[in-house]
Amino acid sequence: MKERYTINPFPDLTLTDGDRTSLEDLANAYIMTNLDLCMKFMDSGRKVDPRRWKPLKQKKGLKIYSERPDSVGTATADEATGAGLPTILCVGTKEGKLDDLMFGIISEDLETMRMKASYADSFSAAAVLDGVVMPSLEDPFQSLVVKWMELDIPFNSTGLIKNRDYIYLEGIGIVKNAAGERFGYSLLHSVNFPQTHALPNRVRGNISFIAYWRQINNNTMEMYATGIIDPVDDGLVRKLVLPVVATLFLGSLDYVFCGQMRKLSYMLERRYEESKTRGAPNKKNACVTCSAPITGRRLGDFGKSNRTCKLCFGHVCHACKIVRKLSFVDPDLQMTQRKVTFCTACMSSVTSLNAIDIARAKLLAIKNHQGVHSSGATGDSSSSNLSDLSYSSQGV
Repeated sequence: MKERYTINPFPDLTLTDGDRTSLEDLANAYIMTNLDLCMKFMDSGRKVDPRRWKPLKQKKGLKIYSERPDSVGTATADEATGAGLPTILCVGTKEGKLDDLMFGIISEDLETMRMKASYADSFSAAAVLDGVVMPSLEDPFQSLVVKWMELDIPFNSTGLIKNRDYIYLEGIGIVKNAAGERFGYSLLHSVNFPQTHALPNRVRGNISFIAYWRQINNNTMEMYATGIIDPVDDGLVRKLVLPVVATLFLGSLDYVFCGQMRKLSYMLERRYEESKTRGAPNKKNACVTCSAPITGRRLGDFGKSNRTCKLCFGHVCHACKIVRKLSFVDPDLQMTQRKVTFCTACMSSVTSLNAIDIARAKLLAIKNHQGVHSSGATGDSSSSNLSDLSYSSQGV
């Protein structure tokens, strides 16, 4: 699936200044309107009306519901409804830090899309068409991008059912409510342009999703998400597409892990650059975690390096070593995955690092590599006040 993230399948989409302004306004209105609905749900005791919502899927602390087709009339005037179209509600809690989640979910280009897909369930195929607002040193977790995606529908291989694809605006960022609480958000909303023509063997559908996350204690977030999908079919496809969309919502459980793995990858790159200049330090032949002596290499071990932490270069015994499969994108945009060994101390230290700082450091490294110098930003400015809309006309 990860190999299906591809280049733009359409002619170049060149957005005008007017296009960008319209897309920013659309995103701002959508974010703030649905944040009000999110707050009303949370402030009213987080009650899900069983007359309106039917349980669909559940995983860990998240529950997903689909709107009952005959219950549209039970929604109040200020509640979102699909007006007969398939509608999803996802609520509950998940472990982790909000900033780690934001670092894991943001995917403003092909490289970061492939990186996210390697750690979390995602779309069947996708591509970046154009950027409206890109991550910056001031707002490293903010992006607004036009994308294309394809969803695999069950029984597509029979030829009787065609996959659905979508042209959509994806917005990632952080806003504050009236009480000053930080909410991470992710929105997907269908858009269309003359260049984004229909593709062979696919049916163009429409979607409108948004999710919010709020930190409620040191290592727990609560989630509220809702979405409407138009599969352009009132029969079998309508029933088949709901579980597919529900799986996408449950994929958000992996975003924190993705953010932590991206932090590990970044620190590995730094250590590698440092070791090229300074060389790897000599370490005692003892496990850096439990101090157990590391015996000599066994026959066949020559050349293997899976017994040392790749961050501190210290030896780790078999019982103490931590192995993670990390994803790397080569210069030719090919995704590779490698198993990497860490010690407990380095793993804990890196995963505890501030994801905002790592995101800014990566952006600064890219700017320096491109020869674009920036003075950087000070303080935590990744959030915006309720009165300051998420996107302003800053372009890319």
